[in-house]
Amino acid sequence: MEKSVLPLPSDKDLKDLISQLPDDILVHMLSFLTLKEAVRTCVLSHRWKYLWPFFRGSLNFDDPDTMWDIADEKKKMKFERKKFIKRVNRILKLLRGSNLDEFRVCFEFDNNFKDLIDGWVDFAISKGVKRLELDFSPTEACEGAKSYTFTHDRFTSVETSVGVSCIKYLTSLTLLYVNVTGKLLEHILSNCPLLERLYVSQSTDLVNLKIWGSSLRLKYLHITQCIYFKSIEIYAPNLESFGLVGGIKETQVNYAPRLLDLHVGGPKPLQYAICPLSSYLSQLQSLVLNIWISRMQKLELPTIQTLTNLRHLTLRVLASDRESLIGLIPLIEAAPFLQKFTLVLSWGEPMIDRELRKVMKRPNKHLKEVEIIGFVGRPIDIDLTIYLLESAIKLEKIVITPRCPALLGTPWEFNQIEKNEHAIKAAKQLKKYLPRGAELLIL
Repeated sequence: MEKSVLPLPSDKDLKDLISQLPDDILVHMLSFLTLKEAVRTCVLSHRWKYLWPFFRGSLNFDDPDTMWDIADEKKKMKFERKKFIKRVNRILKLLRGSNLDEFRVCFEFDNNFKDLIDGWVDFAISKGVKRLELDFSPTEACEGAKSYTFTHDRFTSVETSVGVSCIKYLTSLTLLYVNVTGKLLEHILSNCPLLERLYVSQSTDLVNLKIWGSSLRLKYLHITQCIYFKSIEIYAPNLESFGLVGGIKETQVNYAPRLLDLHVGGPKPLQYAICPLSSYLSQLQSLVLNIWISRMQKLELPTIQTLTNLRHLTLRVLASDRESLIGLIPLIEAAPFLQKFTLVLSWGEPMIDRELRKVMKRPNKHLKEVEIIGFVGRPIDIDLTIYLLESAIKLEKIVITPRCPALLGTPWEFNQIEKNEHAIKAAKQLKKYLPRGAELLIL
């Protein structure tokens, strides 16, 4: 007897099945969509028209194309900001849900818009938002204004609508060009038991910070380019990724047994960034170092222990053409099991012609991938690239991006045509150094 095969439901039947689901389930389904997609569901039926305002997914207010046009003076900031504000306010007025997964605002705002932004933050926190991001990075046309400031009392008072009880759902907090004090960050950490990610960049109010607590769930902590930042003290049992970029004076990492990823460096010599973390270097799997090299600040590497667990090393180097990157080789050779090496080179003129410098090669059996971003095809980066190609005997591929790192992803990425063409020509000449079977990709 043959088994009967049930026919697949038609699109109409499937639509009817979805329509029979309870409102709570339909609203939960909406949370997997973008806000724009959720709004479009209102055309499905009369019922869906009244469901999307209960959207509780990700509110992502970002307009990168407009920001690039403003920076390029194709559009006027005042007019575009007014449109942006109107759009955000209109959507927030329509939303009636009790929860929110993410609230993200990326546009140029300063402290002149404090009342407006306070209202937006109040809205997000009152909805029990899990991930909050405020990125108020200025365009060139708007630099110099005072950054928006987080008000301390607004988050610490039990009498306000966004007080202590409302911030407890935060799992991620990202602040760029937002002034916030160490005292407020410490308060947030102590009152947000679920917080796992904290990123702060370009805050002029951040001076001292103490991250301390055996119950902290914090896994990701990055503080970058906070010019008045003096000291940080850390006791974080779950911390896996730590970033500290800038001219900080005092770093104390008392307890971070799970630390695997580290990003440090700045204008000071490298030992100032590395030495306070020396006891954790051997356990790292990923390391990013920001290094400045100039006539005034020569490359001075501290004594580096063997980095037996390191698999990915990234060097972000700011240097002039007269310098050599050969001095970075001891960092590479300190990681005997390194699998990927990335160089991000921000290169400055004047151009200096010199002979290529050679160095004794040590065979590297584990390095599989090399990435050079900002390749200029001059002795400054050719020296190091040839060393890598000749020493990495098991190399599988090298990826070269011959464009300025600061311009990647912007409308001006391909503006420097003459420099790019020279770099591409130089990159193609590296084929003769490739190990057998390795691939050269020029992006």
